[in-house]
Amino acid sequence: MSFGLCSICNDEIIYKEDYFSAKCVNCGKKEESYIICSNGHYLCKECAAKEVMDKLYEILPLIDLKNPLDVAEKIIGKCGISGHTPHPITAAAFLLAIKNTTNHITMDDVLEGVSRSYEIPGGWCGYYGACGSAIALGVCFSVLLNATPTADKERSIANIVTARGLLEVADMGGPYCCVGSIRAVLEKGIELAKSNLGVVFPEKQINHKKCWAASFQPNCKKERCRFYDLEALQKEA
Repeated sequence: MSFGLCSICNDEIIYKEDYFSAKCVNCGKKEESYIICSNGHYLCKECAAKEVMDKLYEILPLIDLKNPLDVAEKIIGKCGISGHTPHPITAAAFLLAIKNTTNHITMDDVLEGVSRSYEIPGGWCGYYGACGSAIALGVCFSVLLNATPTADKERSIANIVTARGLLEVADMGGPYCCVGSIRAVLEKGIELAKSNLGVVFPEKQINHKKCWAASFQPNCKKERCRFYDLEALQKEA
């Protein structure tokens, strides 16, 4: 299920209001879900994400960019998006940028954030009222601050970061766009890294005048999205 379309037939994805029993067309796993394609194809979380995640793990050690937005654009461009992969992609982009900028964390730390964020299911933005990319940003700060359920300030900061990320996504309006959510959440993450971690990232190098993902996103909000036409927004400013 890539960019809101079925990975099997490239047709529309249907988001139902109630749980139903589904069987993965790839591995045969049976589970409950809200999401299926209009032709009845269903992929379990692991099968839907496998190709993207395999590429992600392969490319991470090769990226030397230092701005989270640049890292995210590179990852999405090389790996694509499928299933719930926007969540681990958000964590990978932010933590790898931290690593490349400060050298204060290791690749193992980056992978820890990716692993935790991988556990955030798809569709949570609508079904559970919490965008997985925003939660993934909170995961990043949890990893960076070594937060645990019994921690004091560290736990609070991680939750505040998630809340700020969620507000960014909510303010964008719906319907969902995972690329837009990743960008908005990482913009907020850059701001929060400075105020909470003292980390200042270099200016981003990858600048798109128009959103390249718009043509792939069936739910594109177009002019309602601040990432849709940056050139027009700059002229208005």
